[in-house]
Order: sequence, then C-alpha cells, then structure tokens
Amino acid sequence: MILIEVMHKQSLVFILLLFLTNISLLSQEEIFDIERDNSIYHWEKFSVNIGGFLTTLNNDISVKGTGLGLGVLVNLEDALGFDISQFVVRGSMEYHFGSRKRSAVRVGYFGFFRNSSKVLETNISIGDTEYPIGTEITTSSNKQIISAIYDYNFYMDDRIRLGASLGMYILPSTFSISAQNSFEESANIVAPLPVIGLSTAFFITPKLLIKQNVDILYFKTSDFKGGISDINLWLEYNPFKHFGFGLGYNAFSFNFTTYNDSGVFGGFEGTMKTGFSGLMLFGKCYF
Repeated sequence: MILIEVMHKQSLVFILLLFLTNISLLSQEEIFDIERDNSIYHWEKFSVNIGGFLTTLNNDISVKGTGLGLGVLVNLEDALGFDISQFVVRGSMEYHFGSRKRSAVRVGYFGFFRNSSKVLETNISIGDTEYPIGTEITTSSNKQIISAIYDYNFYMDDRIRLGASLGMYILPSTFSISAQNSFEESANIVAPLPVIGLSTAFFITPKLLIKQNVDILYFKTSDFKGGISDINLWLEYNPFKHFGFGLGYNAFSFNFTTYNDSGVFGGFEGTMKTGFSGLMLFGKCYF
C-alpha cells in the first residue's frame, strides 16, 4: 500500500510538471509569435478610413449668368454669417494591386452642408437691386468633394513607398440666396478638375507609420481658369491585426472662374473660391 501511494503521488507530480511545462512552452511560443509579428513590416492591400474632421472654412463666391439674375461677390463667413468652423464626417478607401502592390486606387468623399440667416451689416447688390443694411438674408451653400486617384509607387521597399498620382476631383456644389421672401436665386455647379500629385509612406515601426499625399493642378483656357491643391499628412497606429486609428491634417484650396455659360458647370457663370484646413481623427480597417 505504501509503495502504491508513493507511486501515485509521483505520477501526480509528473503530470503536474508536464502540464506546467506545456503552459510555459505555449506562452513562450505565443510571445515569440507576437514579437515576430511586431518585427515584420507589412503593406496592406485594402483599407477603409472613416473619421471626424474639424475644419476652418473660408469661402468666396461670385455668381452671375443666364436665367439667374444674380451678381453677388461675397465672403460666405464674413458677409453672410456662415460658421467659420464645422465638424464633418470624412471617408476614404484605398486598394493596392499588382505583384508587389505598386499600383493603387484611392477614392475619397466628404461634404459641407451649410445654412445661414443674417441681417446685413453692409450693402449687397444682387442683379439690378441693391439690398441695404438691415435686410435679412437667408443663404444655403452645399459642397461635396469626391476624389478618384491612381497611384503608382515607383520606389518601394519594406519600409518606404514613393509614388506619383493622377486623378480627378469632382465638386458638386449648390448656392442659393433669398431676402425677406422678396426674391430667391440659386446656382448649381459641378466642377470636375484633373490633378497630378505625389504620395509617400514610411514605417517608423511595424505598427506605426507616417503618410502624406499632395494633389495639385492649375490650368487656363479661353472659357475657364482654375486651380486646386489638396495636402494631407497623417500618422497611423495599427495595434491590431485588422484595425487601427490615426490623426491627420488636411489643407484644401480650390478656385475657378468660368467666363460664359457653356453648360459644363451646370449653367454657372462666375467665380468660386473655397479653402479649408483642419485635423481629423479616424479609425481604420485594413487587410
């Protein structure tokens, strides 16, 4: 009996030691996998960013043309009482393809939908009528920015990516203004502009990287002149396998003038200038 009890206790001790040894080996293997994963630089194939954008706005518009009877040159924030800053939701998608993921397509969208009512502090001429100080003006200005860009990374290694860009920005916009129910005028504008640019990405660590892209263009014809610049700089942190987050800065400037009602810009004739800048916090899903 004594011998059997001793053997039984020895067996229990052996099983316990074996169990603890297996736990230790599994833990070491898991730690090794985490460390190995944290030491690998990985360029994602597909990503979606959605974030909140707090921006400071500055907009001028001069609208005139057939059927509009509208001839007003104003700063929307100063003259018509629009808020200087606004919080909007912004989203983008990026897809890399090819044997080494050198090619990519970027699509982005965000919009500003703004309304204002203000008693005029200065005289404003609209068409053939001048509205004096004290007139109540109601205004609506909605702008959307849709971008579709192709990138080709002419230099790429494990940590650095440098690329050239070619694409299109489309800016559907509407503007309307009324004064004490005595008149109401509006203009609809769709301004497509091609852009060229540069993009870079750099891994600081396997989980932390910094990115930037710059899209610009200016051109002039007999009927039109315009320019656009879109500058983005952001820091990404990807602590999870398919999810991350980041902080970015965006400065956008856009202006164009049409000299006749050609129909290309929705019957719009005049000048529009838009500029904004701000910070964006975003979440990211990637594969």
